Amino acid sequence: MYEVLLIKYASQTLANKKLANLFTFRNKEKINIEKMVFGWNEILNAKDFYVEILSISESSAQIYAYRPEKLKCALCQSQTKCLLEKLGYNTKDTDQCINHLKKRFRKENFPHEIGIFLGYPYEDVIGFIENKGHKYLTNGYWKVYSNKEEKLKLFDEYNEIKKSYKTIYNHHKNLVNLCAV
Repeated sequence: MYEVLLIKYASQTLANKKLANLFTFRNKEKINIEKMVFGWNEILNAKDFYVEILSISESSAQIYAYRPEKLKCALCQSQTKCLLEKLGYNTKDTDQCINHLKKRFRKENFPHEIGIFLGYPYEDVIGFIENKGHKYLTNGYWKVYSNKEEKLKLFDEYNEIKKSYKTIYNHHKNLVNLCAV
């Protein structure tokens, strides 16, 4: 159900090339979003791909698709731990971190530390926070504050993954086979 959304917005995570993706699901058809996410998890959790609803309203939801093992590694990095612990996260517990992120998401609408949970480089997350979203070098999947050329190559790779996943899915309609281990 609505598998094409994961192809469109989370193909890099499905391909296991990115820690996570975040997208807004506009619920124009008034479907049961929780049921949709449950269905995705039912077929993809075995491949270490998980989906969470960070926030939800009658008309939309913020959907977080992620790789738990990659998130666990990101949370163990010393700079990341320091930043997140100042914001009330228990970085030793991935589930608690996601639940705390959900609380912060509802409270602040879009907490800046979300970049850590999406696998953005620490220097870009800090650059965004310190510069309040301004003075960036380039803008792609996130706002870049250092190593511009390296990040542009990565954005190109992400675009290629998205394009190829869309093509493959359109021919085979099999989300499970597109989820890399």
